[in-house]
Amino acid sequence: MFKLEPWQRTLYAVAIAQFIALGGGNLVFPFIPFYVEDLGVTGESSIALWSGLLTTATGSMLFIFSPIWGNLADRFGRKPLLLRAYVGAMFTMTLQGLAQNVWQFLALRALQGMFVGTIPAATALVAASVPKERVAYAMGVLQMALFSSQFIGPLVGGTLAASIGIRPTFIGASAFYLLAFLLVFFAVEEHFERPTAEERGSLIRNIRLVLGIRPLAILIGVVFFLNAGPAFVRPIIPLLVASFDTAASAEALSGVAFAAMAITSAVAALSAGRIADRFGRRNALALVTFGAGVAYLPLAFATNAPVALLLFAGVGLFSGAMLPTANALIDHHAPPGMQASVFGLAGSSFALAIALGPLSGGAVASAAGIPASFLVIGAVMIGVSIAVLALVQEGPAFEAHKETTAEE
Repeated sequence: MFKLEPWQRTLYAVAIAQFIALGGGNLVFPFIPFYVEDLGVTGESSIALWSGLLTTATGSMLFIFSPIWGNLADRFGRKPLLLRAYVGAMFTMTLQGLAQNVWQFLALRALQGMFVGTIPAATALVAASVPKERVAYAMGVLQMALFSSQFIGPLVGGTLAASIGIRPTFIGASAFYLLAFLLVFFAVEEHFERPTAEERGSLIRNIRLVLGIRPLAILIGVVFFLNAGPAFVRPIIPLLVASFDTAASAEALSGVAFAAMAITSAVAALSAGRIADRFGRRNALALVTFGAGVAYLPLAFATNAPVALLLFAGVGLFSGAMLPTANALIDHHAPPGMQASVFGLAGSSFALAIALGPLSGGAVASAAGIPASFLVIGAVMIGVSIAVLALVQEGPAFEAHKETTAEE
């Protein structure tokens, strides 16, 4: 009978748990504007404003608290902090379904960003559990779970909201987090040795240490752009498909476009390890980022829905491999025992990109037009790929950093 190694059990259990949990989190996205309206907000512009504020509130708190939770995970273990994130999501999701006005909803979305952060917690747990030579593969499996949840979650959420109502769907989403909690609690075994007080250090010291390692500081900045790319085009995709002369509704075409990107991204994420093994992690990251940038450019000239959908699928084939490869490089350069602190900072970079990306995309589309938006993000991603080749190192950097610091 086929038997999994301990690191494989941890990887697959965490990946399945993340698929369940993030699928639950994505349940609510299709109907947040409608819930805002149910909570008493009227007028299209006001509903749009509050919907944007709700997203910003979650992202802002995630940006602030990700490094804090990461530092605590390095002190007390990554598994307990991932379980904490699931519990936080479970309670905040339930309370969101009980909100009586939009201000309560806003506060609860902020609390969700403050207490959740499952992505950096799961990434740190897996990175600390798998052999170094399998980190790129493991990051791809985790990212595939993320992309799959982004595809399945909204579809299930829209169906649930239509059948049982919006408020019960929020409570149903909390059940997804409970299931993820139970899976990790019973299926994942972490052998964690708590570091000494000297090894732990303070939050500020650890942040300075991580950002003082040049390749890590560069990679955390790269993570911002890798996440900002898809976030940048998110508000533009519905506008592009609405411009086509087609019998299909813009809403349906938008859904298909997002699904096409999610599906091909999931496939690419699973292939990221093989690409990294063949070309090297730095070269692989530069290659797929360059490919994503090139794939964005033809969208500026798309004139019909079938061509646009194929191009979005092409973007996903490249962009899906970017983050797993970047995360593998981040783990490669992370100081021993500080994976959670490092991925906590990367989580802050991710949150900032999610908060600023859509605003930037909407502003560029408003000022220069929809086609120009795809040219801009394509050029930015090509620029990032060049920066990766020029600035990112392939090999370990922590020992070199310690030697440089000692000399100083």
